[in-house]
Amino acid sequence: MLINNINLKPIFRLSSIFIFFILIFCSCKKDESSQSTVPLNDLTEQYIIENDSIVQFMKSHFYNYQDFENITSYDSHNIIFDSIVGDNIDKTPIFDQVSTIQIGIKDENDQIVNHNLYYHIIRNGKGENPSVADSVFVSYQGLLFDGKSFDSRENPIWMEGKNLIRGFQEFLPLLKKGDVTINNNGTYNFFDFGIGFVIFPSGLGYFQNGSISIPPYSPLIFKVDMMTFSRTDHDNDTVLTIDEDIDGDHNFNNDDTDSDNIPNYVDNDDDNDGVLTRNEYDTNNDGIPDDSDGDGIPDYLDSN
Repeated sequence: MLINNINLKPIFRLSSIFIFFILIFCSCKKDESSQSTVPLNDLTEQYIIENDSIVQFMKSHFYNYQDFENITSYDSHNIIFDSIVGDNIDKTPIFDQVSTIQIGIKDENDQIVNHNLYYHIIRNGKGENPSVADSVFVSYQGLLFDGKSFDSRENPIWMEGKNLIRGFQEFLPLLKKGDVTINNNGTYNFFDFGIGFVIFPSGLGYFQNGSISIPPYSPLIFKVDMMTFSRTDHDNDTVLTIDEDIDGDHNFNNDDTDSDNIPNYVDNDDDNDGVLTRNEYDTNNDGIPDDSDGDGIPDYLDSN
């Protein structure tokens, strides 16, 4: 895979370690949760239960924030969570450090149930933020509340934002990418990249669908280093994939302007008028989608 702004070669080095540049599928992808016979709980009731447990966890635990106070541009300390007891009794709880955003999830009756996503940015990063649709180059670790790690990548990998579980997907745009230097031997060093963690209920994760390492109805924790990212245009029609999400719900499969059962983000003629989207999207290159008849519908979505 290529980066729009940087031509990355097959081998990288991060903090003097060589790592292979590969695109793989990992456990925070949507489609890796196993099919389960666990009964489907009511989304609202399950959210209330899990949110209470998340708040309790955050009030009774801290992370090693003191280790990050003098972090250098190239450093990325391991984020460690521990209980506020004994010698740690004076530590600042996670609850007092996190920020919160709400994400609406539809239940089985198509009713929106708002879910709290809790996150903390330890280092912002220096570059731009990715969108939920972009390909990101990250290292990460996924944890359960008992401290067990269900997945981790110490060496960064490429992941497609649109394919990830909702909580992980929504967190990534909150981190900024870092800078990169090219070494004489062709390897790369990343620095000043975004570092943070996110905690969310199973409604933003796998819900009743468990796996060998993730029990059903498990709130999840992810620790993430955001090295860099690539803007995506999956159908190469000059419309970025994030801009193909017409209704803005971050579900890229339900936007199908011409109802041809091909989602816009992989449809090179979004309105099925016989003119390729790339030939009617922004023909004068002013950064604004063309609207020849002035009806408020961009030409590439207007079949009339």
